[in-house]
Amino acid sequence: MAAQQMESLSWQETMVRKSNNQEEQFNPDKIRRSVQNAGASQQLADEITRQIQGSTHSGMTTSEIDSSVQETLRQKDMNAYNNWMQWKEQHQSSR
Repeated sequence: MAAQQMESLSWQETMVRKSNNQEEQFNPDKIRRSVQNAGASQQLADEITRQIQGSTHSGMTTSEIDSSVQETLRQKDMNAYNNWMQWKEQHQSSR
């Protein structure tokens, strides 16, 4: 149980760099929610979230996280991937 506790602390202390160059604390719930909003199952959203949590490190950019999510969605759920990409395109054009 102590190892599990240490693993959770590591991502809780991780700071990621946003596209505007600001840093914020890594929040796995944002990934889970976004993936589910794209239409992926809760099981796939949880799988992707765990995968990202395991590979996150301080200084990682949100673009790197986004690329990892995109690649996994592309491999496992094309419908959710297409929704993700459509949302991303709309979001970028509104900036």
